[in-house]
Amino acid sequence: MLGQWLATTRRHSTASLYSHRYSIVTQYLHRQRHFTNTWQLNTKRAFTSSQYANTAERVRNIGIIAHIDAGKTTTTERMLHYAGFTRKLGDVDSGSTVMDYLPAERSRGITIQSAAITFGWRDTQVHLIDTPGHVDFTVEVERAMRVLDGAVAIIDAVAGVQAQTLTVWRQTSAYGIPCVVFVNKMDREGADWKRSVADVEQRLGTRALVLVEPEIEKLAQSKYEPSELRRWVDAVTMERIEYDASDSTGATVRRQLLTPADGRAYEVAAQARERLVETLAELDAEIVDEFLAVDGDHVRVATDAVRAAVRRATLSNAACPVVPGAAFRNVGVQPLLDAVIDYLPAPTERPAPRAISGSRRINESHKTKSLKTKSPASRNALAATDDKLVAFAFKVTVDAQRGPMVYVRVYAGSLDTRMTLVNGTRGGIRERASKLLQMYADSSEEIRTIRAGHIGVVLGLKHTRTGDTLLHPDHASLEDVTVVAGRERSAMHLLTEEDVREPVGLQLHGINIPPPVFMCAVEADSPKDENPLAQALASLLLEDPSLSVSFDAETGQTVLRGMGELHLEIVRDRLRASVNVTFGTMRVSFREAPSCTGSARFDYDKDIAGRPSRAGLRVEIEPHDRNANNVFVEMPDELVAVHNPAMVAFPWLHTSIRRSIWDGVHNALLRGTLLGFAVVRAKVRVSDIVYYGHYPSTPAAYRACAAQAVFQALAQCSPQLLEPLARAVIQCPAMHVGAVLSDINGSRMGRVLSLDDADDVRGAKSIVAQVPLSAMIGYSSALRSLTAGSGTFSMHVEDYGPTTKQQREQILKDSLGY
Repeated sequence: MLGQWLATTRRHSTASLYSHRYSIVTQYLHRQRHFTNTWQLNTKRAFTSSQYANTAERVRNIGIIAHIDAGKTTTTERMLHYAGFTRKLGDVDSGSTVMDYLPAERSRGITIQSAAITFGWRDTQVHLIDTPGHVDFTVEVERAMRVLDGAVAIIDAVAGVQAQTLTVWRQTSAYGIPCVVFVNKMDREGADWKRSVADVEQRLGTRALVLVEPEIEKLAQSKYEPSELRRWVDAVTMERIEYDASDSTGATVRRQLLTPADGRAYEVAAQARERLVETLAELDAEIVDEFLAVDGDHVRVATDAVRAAVRRATLSNAACPVVPGAAFRNVGVQPLLDAVIDYLPAPTERPAPRAISGSRRINESHKTKSLKTKSPASRNALAATDDKLVAFAFKVTVDAQRGPMVYVRVYAGSLDTRMTLVNGTRGGIRERASKLLQMYADSSEEIRTIRAGHIGVVLGLKHTRTGDTLLHPDHASLEDVTVVAGRERSAMHLLTEEDVREPVGLQLHGINIPPPVFMCAVEADSPKDENPLAQALASLLLEDPSLSVSFDAETGQTVLRGMGELHLEIVRDRLRASVNVTFGTMRVSFREAPSCTGSARFDYDKDIAGRPSRAGLRVEIEPHDRNANNVFVEMPDELVAVHNPAMVAFPWLHTSIRRSIWDGVHNALLRGTLLGFAVVRAKVRVSDIVYYGHYPSTPAAYRACAAQAVFQALAQCSPQLLEPLARAVIQCPAMHVGAVLSDINGSRMGRVLSLDDADDVRGAKSIVAQVPLSAMIGYSSALRSLTAGSGTFSMHVEDYGPTTKQQREQILKDSLGY
């Protein structure tokens, strides 16, 4: 009934009245408050325009991207409300949003992990992913961009294009994703509409196609009052967009065709249309023909011709549409939704993702059915009519009741309930899709099929990880390939070598996961908490590919590595919610190196289990190449002192002895004599090896003898402490360079290697410096403070350097406690 009612209220974006549809939907939903949650779930399904589910052209897969606090979640909540998905507007500050459903997200007021939702707008099914804006969660944006067809980039009208805006824009550009720009927060003091448009062109490097403009022009950085935000002009349709002042939700919107009789409003619209057509004429030849056909009158160019030209420019990534608004004031979201439908691509209009088959890259002329093109307009696209499944797993979450929930994008064929899938990335493991879900943030609806071009969730896949390719068992690329059944075991396990098999069949290109740069230690409070901690860590690793866990044998710690301090703080909160654990400040792993030559001779003579064990040798240790952080071991080819020459005739004795001595030397060098850190930059020379015969001179005797000799020689070498040095690449605006350089050269004791203009950000500087890794702990927050949130950095450990006497004394005091 509701679906039929809605069908009568759907209007095109050029219709003269929006309010009819929005008010009817809102009133109808309010009258149905007494219905159960089951009815609400069915209502959600009705709003996804299920009658168009078989038509990929009526699907949009989009993501919301922006800098932190630009208004992504607020804008998304308005989209859901105006589409009829929610009854009331969600608010970030009160923690009542649909998309930010994690406790940490609601308490902090930020998006931590991307959330997917599906709704309908103008007879089109929209799959939307709201992504985080914080730099620590960049991987969430990366894996969302991998499967999306379009994006909405939100810009703060006061701050303009910010640091993370540039980062996520580069991510969309890497995948060639067309974007629509929404200039948000036009209601704030200091908002500058014209400067924001200029920022889009100058800093993002694209042409701005301004579709909607304020009817009332303001001076730069002048605040728009609420009454001044109610009227806008549409440069495409030459209409006035007016929000009803009596409707505080912003759901009632009227459109009125402007004529010269409307005076100033018509002039503003005509000027906006002229600028739009002139910009399009530089990018699109067809709009020039339309312009000449009406004798050069910008206003008389047909609306459909302008809309088609904007779409062509957007899909070719030559330009991006720009729409202003103020989501918090419930203004500008409906025109943004119309722009998503009108100008962002359907799945059939996007090129297929790069794919390889074995070691061979598949090009556009590949003959397999699943890569067949549908039409010249959708060249190299995976056709929705292909019957052999090709899907990509871009995200995995873990539910306490349902287990792993694998988010997939289907590129060809269809994925059905109870279908057997072949995980080509994991060597052809077979798994069965027990259930399929359509996600609505943290709610879900069970569905029977996920068709090509759509996004959904699969249950029952225990071996699938982020970045895996799932294929139909009869896919052409699996011919002559043997697949194996997945072992029946819990998905909550750390990846082993058995999980990393040689890929088989067609492989879609994966997701670029940046290496972690921050670390902290974690340990269970008691032995009974060790197993729950291992399970919790396995679950986190399954969900978050940017997180890594390792055991540091030097410190005896389980080490968590993440993208930033906030990232690790969120992980800490999640672990403490389910496991009794203790987090410590991370101890940087130093190295030890000899500063002079030392030697020792050791004779091993002990009785073990009533049997004698004897061995003897000399070890000399000297400093080695300081640019090589390794150890070089020299050993003679023959035994120097042999007490039983008759036994030397057996060549296997030499091999066994050499291997044992080698093991003893290396095991001893793993723990230095100063603080127990590994020894590097050393040359070890073994000599005077004494052999007492087969029974007393056992491999174990030589292993122990070599270790003791190394310990004694190291004590004579005056070992020095080496600290890890990180190579940091910092980008910041030129105005903040002085503060950043002063901080690096001062308290962080770093060394600046270069200072150049940033290649990808206009007006920014790139600083390359070598800084002690221990001084970079907390640098993420410090850099944001120094650069007003506009600075970004990346780093990796590239070398080890000697510590000063004062540093060494402080490190010894911190480590030994005295």
